[in-house]
Amino acid sequence: MSARIIPLAPPAQVEERISDEALVAACAAGDESALRILYRRHEAGLHRFLTRMLGRDAVDVDDLVQQTFLCAWENAGRFRAESRVSSWLFGIGANLARARRRTHLRREGLFALFSRQPEVPRLATDELLAHKQTLSHLMDALEDLPHDLRVAFVMCEIEEIPGTEAARALGLRPGTLWRRLHDARRRLRAALEEEAP
Repeated sequence: MSARIIPLAPPAQVEERISDEALVAACAAGDESALRILYRRHEAGLHRFLTRMLGRDAVDVDDLVQQTFLCAWENAGRFRAESRVSSWLFGIGANLARARRRTHLRREGLFALFSRQPEVPRLATDELLAHKQTLSHLMDALEDLPHDLRVAFVMCEIEEIPGTEAARALGLRPGTLWRRLHDARRRLRAALEEEAP
């Protein structure tokens, strides 16, 4: 009796066939290789999301990304598949960013005198500079938004996550998310209009 050889699929092809939900379930069961695959799939998107969330304070985004995946590992058994795994990770990251921001704001009072940036003179004739200034004003206005409004705006407007999915990932009613998104847009619009010459 001869042994039959069964060809195995290359690991990359096997990884592609495993759903994110199955990987989270495997994490809940203690499978560290599932966490590594989730990390490879979602690290870049999570990094981009947290960078946008933190704006100019994004110096420790790498740490927050690591913390987010560790938190996801610890809470994988609580994932209910009511949203995409990427949205769930964004929700975890947003909560960690909020806690980090609160800590940062407490320290900020001590360093207020040292953190002021010199104002850049405006050159209205240079379109590139005007564009950069508009982006800078937008970033400032985004950073000035309360955390909950900033999360809604970044998730829905910048990351283009559907509102109902973002609401589920954040544990909110859709109406609450839409109200936050509306308030964020209104405040950003008002801030940009104030800065307009």
